[in-house]
Amino acid sequence: MIALSGAHTLGFSHCNRFSNRLYSFSSSSVVDPSLDPNYAQQLMQACPQNVDPSIAINIDPETPRTFDNVYYQNLVSGKGLFTSDEVLFSDPASQPTVSDFASNPGNFNGAFITAMRKLGRVGVKTGNEGEIRMDCTKFKDA
Repeated sequence: MIALSGAHTLGFSHCNRFSNRLYSFSSSSVVDPSLDPNYAQQLMQACPQNVDPSIAINIDPETPRTFDNVYYQNLVSGKGLFTSDEVLFSDPASQPTVSDFASNPGNFNGAFITAMRKLGRVGVKTGNEGEIRMDCTKFKDA
């Protein structure tokens, strides 16, 4: 999963998917303290409170159109956009792998290829057993 999360080196996100980290993180800290303060300010400028829900920003602020290991360098620098990204670096179990991928692009690329191959072998549910979501945050109750 750590390697597959590297897919976040590409793509974008709508502001409402991470705005809680900027405006209502916790009772003790409005802004998520794991965010680099300068990055948090950049995010607030791009995504002010009550921004148009169609506004989106790049997940990787450094090399958004390049598939590379900079996503992991961003995590080490406090520039993970999603909480699920940030926890990869803050969790002691995954931090060594994140640090390795940040420093060694070949290790990341190799692990990503292996993980994608494994994922490709996962059985796809079809017919009444499968579901295609237009919005992955919404799901049908079983």
